[in-house]
Amino acid sequence: MRTWTAAVAVFLLVLEALFFAGVGLLLGLAVRHQNMSLGGLSTDAMANGAWVGMGLLAAFLIVVAVLLARTAWRGGAMGRPTRILLIVCAVLHGVLAAALLALSGVVAFLAMLVMVGVMVFVLLTPTVTDAPPGAA
Repeated sequence: MRTWTAAVAVFLLVLEALFFAGVGLLLGLAVRHQNMSLGGLSTDAMANGAWVGMGLLAAFLIVVAVLLARTAWRGGAMGRPTRILLIVCAVLHGVLAAALLALSGVVAFLAMLVMVGVMVFVLLTPTVTDAPPGAA
């Protein structure tokens, strides 16, 4: 069960990373082309901030997806660093869900909650071990 759940989580994390990278690119281009300024910041600084911020978020999600894919491929227990990164990623999705509920609406909120649920399910699903001979 953990292998399939981890595979679904990997697929969703990669899809989400691509989405966030695209949103960062779009936001940076919009700021640059419309010459927007906020508090005296230059448009180049704001565009670069959007690209770097969303790029780092996408890279983090890809790193978590790679570690989960490795766990799914091995079929064994996750290591401590993988668990810690998965917990951090679940907390990040919870914070994003709260922000998206306030800014975007219920649909984006529910999408983030599905991601939190999948990651928590991967964390809580027990690892299947080989049963000793003679055990029923």
